Amino acid sequence: MDETSQQDNPSAHRSFHPERHAPEKRPGRTAAREETAEVPGDHVKSTGRRGEEQTRGGSSGEKGKHDTGPRGRSQRPSGTKDASAVTGVDPKDPT
Repeated sequence: MDETSQQDNPSAHRSFHPERHAPEKRPGRTAAREETAEVPGDHVKSTGRRGEEQTRGGSSGEKGKHDTGPRGRSQRPSGTKDASAVTGVDPKDPT
């Protein structure tokens, strides 16, 4: 392929020059009073713990799962599991 060609694309010019080609901007809509008022139950306080807090202080306590401690620079928790923690047919390890 010795030469390259470029096709004329007038829509690209319109896309990059909206000040010349786009219609005038119309005024936006005003929000109704019902949309801006507080709604009871709109915010909920979380009562759960983060994953790091749930496993801190040892193993998860689940059968077949083993804590291997924090990994890498981020010190994220890590672990392994054996066949007793696998659901399904024919686990590979003996229980």
